[in-house]
Amino acid sequence: MAQMRQSPPTDMERNMEKIITIFQRYAGKEGSQASMNIKEFENFMNIELGSFTKNQKDPNILKKMMGSVDGGIDGKKDNEMDFQEFLNLIGGIMVACNDALAKCPPPQKNPAPATPPTEMEASMESIIRCFQHYAGKKGDKNQMDYSEFEAFMKTELRSFTENQKDPNIVRKLMESVDGAVDGRQDKQMNFQEFMNLIGGIMVACHDAMMRHLKRV
Repeated sequence: MAQMRQSPPTDMERNMEKIITIFQRYAGKEGSQASMNIKEFENFMNIELGSFTKNQKDPNILKKMMGSVDGGIDGKKDNEMDFQEFLNLIGGIMVACNDALAKCPPPQKNPAPATPPTEMEASMESIIRCFQHYAGKKGDKNQMDYSEFEAFMKTELRSFTENQKDPNIVRKLMESVDGAVDGRQDKQMNFQEFMNLIGGIMVACHDAMMRHLKRV
């Protein structure tokens, strides 16, 4: 996103970039700069998402989590997690958190955390709350319709939309994920479909960064 920015980043852009940066902080310590092995993933989870791992009873939960996405994109079970596989896993956690928040009574939607959130936790929560800010202004509070998604894109990801030559790009983006999760082409975007789309933009940004790093 930085390479196409003409104005100061929004909070959404900052949080997307932060997730990319945090992935790179842990990836490649022992091998490929573009992926995490199980040791690097465990290090990431224990430090950045410790509040999640501490509440798991299964001592093998992290290996199982990595195994659930390993090879899901490139078809290779290589005990390595690339950035898109990483986002698939993190996105699943965010979907569960969004569902839990959506079920909370309004006074409980902003609970005070027992411990200060990590950078990763803060970024994940901010993205969830950004979706919730735009969703449901005209209907289902758990869905964005086209006008809500357009408002989100033009406000929160303006550095992306301002650089598109296709005047219908926002509509095409929404159509590309509409129904991908729930099977319904209803011109509505739920949070998982939203994350699929945002994740795609983040993967493109990460790939561009990797290409730049290879040239320098």
